[in-house]
Amino acid sequence: MAALRVLEWMERAPVQARVAAVAPLVRTLFTARLSEEQRDSLDTTLTMLLDDPSVDVRRALAEALAVQEYAPRHLIVALSQDMPLVAEVVFRRSPCLIDSELIEAVGGGGERVQTAIATRPWISVNVSEALADEGCRAAVLAMLGNDGADLDEVAFRIIASRFGDDGALREAMFARSDLPLAVRQSLIASLGAKLNLFLTSRSWMSEKRATAVVRDACDKATVHLAADADGEELADLVEHLRASGQLTTSLLIRSMCQGHVRLVEAALTRLTGLPSRRVCALLVDGRESALRALFTRAGLPERSHAAFVVALDVWRDLDFDGREGERPRYGRRMIERILTRYQNFAPGEVDDLMAMLRRLAAEAARETARHHAERRRAEAARQDQRVA
Repeated sequence: MAALRVLEWMERAPVQARVAAVAPLVRTLFTARLSEEQRDSLDTTLTMLLDDPSVDVRRALAEALAVQEYAPRHLIVALSQDMPLVAEVVFRRSPCLIDSELIEAVGGGGERVQTAIATRPWISVNVSEALADEGCRAAVLAMLGNDGADLDEVAFRIIASRFGDDGALREAMFARSDLPLAVRQSLIASLGAKLNLFLTSRSWMSEKRATAVVRDACDKATVHLAADADGEELADLVEHLRASGQLTTSLLIRSMCQGHVRLVEAALTRLTGLPSRRVCALLVDGRESALRALFTRAGLPERSHAAFVVALDVWRDLDFDGREGERPRYGRRMIERILTRYQNFAPGEVDDLMAMLRRLAAEAARETARHHAERRRAEAARQDQRVA
């Protein structure tokens, strides 16, 4: 009888009164001590609200139930199949929905529903992959900004493939600490290719010059990415570089000249098939003949062997103390010493490796100067703060 009276009142009451009544009814279901008959009566009342002609009433029901961990399943499922203005509330918050329901909604839902799913407090790998594959731009952008989204490399690669040209989405991917290095590098390479096209289409540079500039920039960024990578990440990055044709001699020489020997070690391990411990031992203590045999087995051109040997000699002699801010100065000292020693082996002024080392030396000098200027500005700012 109570349920009947409530339903009769609901049929006569204005919309705002019905909306206001929804939350107390749901709260009663979860907080009051009810008999089985009372609970069934209240369940019937709430179920009948699913047919209320007002979307405001149904949305109020969704908002009241979405925060309940033990909300009746039939109510949650029905609300999730309502119009997007109602369904999005459930998809955004309800813990009662399972992955298969979320994935189905991603495939069949519009932007509202997809974006709601993308902002859930936690998103599983399977749901993230579905959003990456079928989600609209707004939903994917929302997911990338959601710390609760559990994305794997597959999802990141799909997003990079679909939205790599989109600046906002690219920045959102770069901002993720869990973005795999290989995907991060592929985005950099893609951006470099677009920069190359832009420079040549504006006739600002010749195609050859633009290609060289962009390649140097990509190599520099790749070496920087590899600097702090762990062993597994480094192996994945090397395989990505090899498969995409970016594991070049010039990249390895740049890495070697900047003291980032771990990337060279990982690359030689992959290219030679030798155990990493064996490759490491050769780089640390190996004689020149053994090193040249290693480089030959890796497929590095013979004319580059002298540059690698000289770089390793300098690296062995020049210790990096690891102090904060010393990396640019260390890199400059490395390259300048390598350049000085390599000149004794270079075949002449037409040697392209000599030209590359000179570019690296100039680049290192500018980077060191910038870093020094930044430190001076920071010190001046601290002095001003103390005076103030």
